[in-house]
Amino acid sequence: MRRSFRFLLMPLLLTLLVAACQPLPHPFEEETISKPQKNAPILSPPDAVGVVVGPVAGAPGPAAAALAGAMAEALMKDDVPADTEAGNQHSYRLKAAVTTRPGGDRVRVDIQWTLAAADGRAVGTETVSAEVPAASWQRGDSDIAKALVARSAPTLARRVEGDAPREKAVGAATVGVVPVTGATGDGGQSLSLAMAAALHRAGVALQEKPGDKPAFILAGKVDIGPPQGGHQNVKIVWALSRVDGRDIGQVSQENAVPAGSLDGKWGDTAYDVALAAVGGIVELLQKAQQVGS
Repeated sequence: MRRSFRFLLMPLLLTLLVAACQPLPHPFEEETISKPQKNAPILSPPDAVGVVVGPVAGAPGPAAAALAGAMAEALMKDDVPADTEAGNQHSYRLKAAVTTRPGGDRVRVDIQWTLAAADGRAVGTETVSAEVPAASWQRGDSDIAKALVARSAPTLARRVEGDAPREKAVGAATVGVVPVTGATGDGGQSLSLAMAAALHRAGVALQEKPGDKPAFILAGKVDIGPPQGGHQNVKIVWALSRVDGRDIGQVSQENAVPAGSLDGKWGDTAYDVALAAVGGIVELLQKAQQVGS
């Protein structure tokens, strides 16, 4: 079930706090540096895009589940939002059809992945064939599934990224997104990937390789409070700084969620969070580049 910051507690209040040491104008001019924006516009984030990896037809149940899960994981590693359950009206849909030809203790597996846009428009297909141990195939061996999807996932990810529209570029300076800390479950990885995807679609140039030196660093920190009355308070702070460590500003999000609901997979919740925060981060980035060094 999709857990969205849009309906767990309304409204979601986004506040931008500009660091005192920087000569940047306040995102909300009527507020002081130390006082949060009380009348900030309520953000109702748009649906995340991403890919819903649908049923894998023609494969044994365990193998079908393993293939779908492995594909979603592989797409996430390529910075494409993906899930086997969570989706929305704008998500791409990815399905697979499998045919097999038994041959003793091995089986030939042919998999055709079909990617479609939310409106049903065909985006592309990828086919992979391989011979695998029959017993491993029947039980849905995770290593076999990962090996099978590894050949198709990068191309499918590029098709999604090439097909999805991007906003106008935000300057030429690159941003490095460092791993999010403090999150439960897979939140650290999911939030980092979701924010990178949101920034990319907002036209922000991202650090592509570890050796590249970005001009800005974006760090996320999650603070999840203890359960109280069946809920937990969740605060997420995105801190933007220059690569030399000088603070630029922060975007803070705070919400209450059902206790334990974020202990496992964050799914589309991570992308709702990123989409709600990315506008404020882009605003800080734009103003920082206007001011210069």
